[in-house]
Amino acid sequence: MLRSPRAAAVGRFVGSALLLCVLGVTLLIDLGAGTLEHQGTGVLLLLSTAAAAAGAFPAVGIRLPPAPLAWAACGVAVVSLACSAGLGVVAGGESALEQASDAYTLFEPAALMVLLHVTARRGSPVGTAVALPLLMTALVLRPLVIEVDEASSIVALILTLVAGGALASGLTGRLVAVSRRQREEQIRLEQRLGFARDLHDFVAHHISGIVVQAQGARAVAARKPQAVGDALELIESTGAEALTAMRKMVGALRDDTLPHTRAPGTDAVRALVADCRLPGTRVGYTETGPAGGLPANAAHLVERVVMEALTNIRKHARDCTTAQVHLDVSRRRVTARITDDGHHRPSDGAGYGLRGLREVTDAAGGTLTAGPGPGAGWHVELELPLPLRQVPR
Repeated sequence: MLRSPRAAAVGRFVGSALLLCVLGVTLLIDLGAGTLEHQGTGVLLLLSTAAAAAGAFPAVGIRLPPAPLAWAACGVAVVSLACSAGLGVVAGGESALEQASDAYTLFEPAALMVLLHVTARRGSPVGTAVALPLLMTALVLRPLVIEVDEASSIVALILTLVAGGALASGLTGRLVAVSRRQREEQIRLEQRLGFARDLHDFVAHHISGIVVQAQGARAVAARKPQAVGDALELIESTGAEALTAMRKMVGALRDDTLPHTRAPGTDAVRALVADCRLPGTRVGYTETGPAGGLPANAAHLVERVVMEALTNIRKHARDCTTAQVHLDVSRRRVTARITDDGHHRPSDGAGYGLRGLREVTDAAGGTLTAGPGPGAGWHVELELPLPLRQVPR
């Protein structure tokens, strides 16, 4: 399930606040213990602590971009390794055993682990590949630079385990973020494909009406000149409506937004049938059952099927006098039947309207059939279960 942008922002803020609190507390503990002021090792520890603070606090507090974050982590790791080498040189004197505990601080390993996690999660690929081994080496090496004994080995092992957890959590978060982005892209692609299908349905429906009206006007121009004006007016309004639909669809494709708000329930289907004009054909509409409570996704699919069927009647049905749209809704199923009494011209099967709708219907768990009626004409029937399994746009 995808999180909302607001929930994701709140989660990032809370996580960053917790990490900053942990870093602040460990830094205060180091300052209170006076570790950074110890003669001999204090200067080196202060330098590595300052470098770790300069890298960790901005990485968490202001969310550095991926490339600067990764290369800043590399710089912090290099400074830490250099200071570890310097501590090894300082510890070469007689007081090495006394100075062993002075090589440990709380803030620096905590900051390195935070950088390890954050870099693994959102650093740039090349910088991350360089930074992660350096950070792991800096973490594990520090306890061993003064003296390798049982205590320092245990500390190094603990740091390795904790650093491994930080690395694993960062990489897991990175993979989850990549998967989420891929899912969002897939959803946008499905929406664009749905908009393209809608664009085909609406434009084909309106353009076929324009063609039929133009043909009718040409046929009656010599016998009834006064009818041409009405046909031209209808062509103008239909063309304007088609342009409006195209403008909405193209705008939705550009902005990745819904093209328009649909009428609730079956109102859009009723309006579609009421506005359908087929010369010489009476288009009827009936419905049974609680059609007003039909879910929006099912109503949208019914509307698209009815629109495609009426468009095909307009384009292919010769001598059609009657077209009937019937909608039957029950608690578990909705059935839409579109019939006509015309003589349909043979089709080469190259159309994409009913083919695409059949794919969507199959995905929703329903069936869509189309073919010659029991008598004359053509018969299109849509059956959908309620609720739908899924309906791609």
